[in-house]
Amino acid sequence: MIWDPCLARAVAAELRERLRGSRARALSFGREAAAVAVYFRDATLEVDLSAGRALIVVGPPGEPDPDAEPIPAVLAEVEAVRDERVIVMRFRRVRGRKPNPVLIVELATNRWNAIVADGPEMRVRKRLRAVRSRPHTIGQPWRVPGAGSQTAARGPVDSAGWRALVEGVDPREARSALLARVEYVSGLNVAHLLEAPDPDEGFRRWRALAEGGDAVPCLVRRASGLQPYPWPLPGADAEPAASLLNAMQQVRTASGTGAAEPLNRIARRLADQSRRLERKARHLRAQLEKTARAAELRDDGALILSSLHLIEPGTAKVSLTGFDGVQRAFEFDPGVRPQEHANALFRRAARLERAAEALPGRIGRVEVEIANISALQARHTAGELTREEAEALLPTLLPPPPRGRPARPGSEPPPLPYRRYTSSGGIEIRVGRGARRNDALTFHHSRPDDIWLHARHTAGAHVIVRWARPERPPAADLEEAATLAANHSGARGSGQVPVDWTRRKWVRKPRGAAPGAVIPDRVQTLFVTPDPSLEERLGG
Repeated sequence: MIWDPCLARAVAAELRERLRGSRARALSFGREAAAVAVYFRDATLEVDLSAGRALIVVGPPGEPDPDAEPIPAVLAEVEAVRDERVIVMRFRRVRGRKPNPVLIVELATNRWNAIVADGPEMRVRKRLRAVRSRPHTIGQPWRVPGAGSQTAARGPVDSAGWRALVEGVDPREARSALLARVEYVSGLNVAHLLEAPDPDEGFRRWRALAEGGDAVPCLVRRASGLQPYPWPLPGADAEPAASLLNAMQQVRTASGTGAAEPLNRIARRLADQSRRLERKARHLRAQLEKTARAAELRDDGALILSSLHLIEPGTAKVSLTGFDGVQRAFEFDPGVRPQEHANALFRRAARLERAAEALPGRIGRVEVEIANISALQARHTAGELTREEAEALLPTLLPPPPRGRPARPGSEPPPLPYRRYTSSGGIEIRVGRGARRNDALTFHHSRPDDIWLHARHTAGAHVIVRWARPERPPAADLEEAATLAANHSGARGSGQVPVDWTRRKWVRKPRGAAPGAVIPDRVQTLFVTPDPSLEERLGG
């Protein structure tokens, strides 16, 4: 699937006619599936930017994902940037005082991307992916492709200018000149222009393309695959289509992937389910390891009962000779009789013994669930999961728990206020999950001598390196922690990010300060380059 300025302009016109004035409900950014969905009341707009696709489809209305961002807004305008493969969708909020959002879809080959920007300045708030040539720094205004470039811009030509570019010129040089200097000329249509019987006819063909004319949507069969286009292309078979959006739906159906919306949702649900099950399995295995102490606790209880005549009333510490001849030290609460200490040990031992019987079965069931989820993920990755299967599976997969709602009795405990990573040197790194959870991580889930990091002069996560030694951590591990701090900050789109670090004991929170706001002392600074791939390598 290839886009050019003519196709972008024609698709923008169809979207404008189909969706302008429609009320939007929510916006979903699926970074794993490389897809964006806008849920309108009467339709769902899907932008599939996964490898080899770059399709825009309008389908029936659907229910937003649980993690979709609500956008109570009306689609006010859809336009294509002149002579660019960029479609801009402007929304107008119907309530609230937040800036009006803008969804920008960039469709240049090898630079497919979707960006959400806010306000008249179109400041970037989120992006689907980081592209080296167009980094889209968060918080900075979005720039039109080529803005500020010193390369000569393409533009319109008159009849004489056209003749000068093509008449009596080697066809390869004429092709290069048209692509470099004349707007709306692309690799898809340049042959159509150059194969005209004379320069005047070629100029008339180009002017029809440049002015847009009346589109004749079709599905062109090229060597690279099916290609929707506003007009038939010479030298290639084409079949008429009701619209370009309809032609893209046909391309997606022909690819055998089904609709992206349920498949994208199931990718996220499967990943969430897999992480929850892995955490549950680790927790159950840790509990099973603890059950090995049951026999020891019973021996301790029996030793206390058999040695009551040696324990003075009100004693806090006592040393007893065990049944194996080894001395054992015990600490007692002076206000509690030794018999009660022994009974408490027996009760703990009984609980561990019951757990030792039940836990292997529970672990086995969780492992079976993990295997099933892994098989589904493998099928999804291979493109073998059909739309019908995805829609049938979605209700069986638990959505992520709603934010801010208390846990129900018997449910799993709330998640930790941090994500856990392991550095290449084997050191644990904790990354906060937001402003309020930053405070919990820094002041309740770290030790005084741990290393604390934060990207300088920008909002971002607190990062803790679990380190209790007097010397500084290894340079490589500290740099990885600083890179995680940069990745989880407002400066993640920058080339170099200064990250401050110090011991956690030198970090204090002023009275009345906002959540996440702290004052660090004895600070040192590292300069690192954000690297989104690091998180996967460190197993977050």
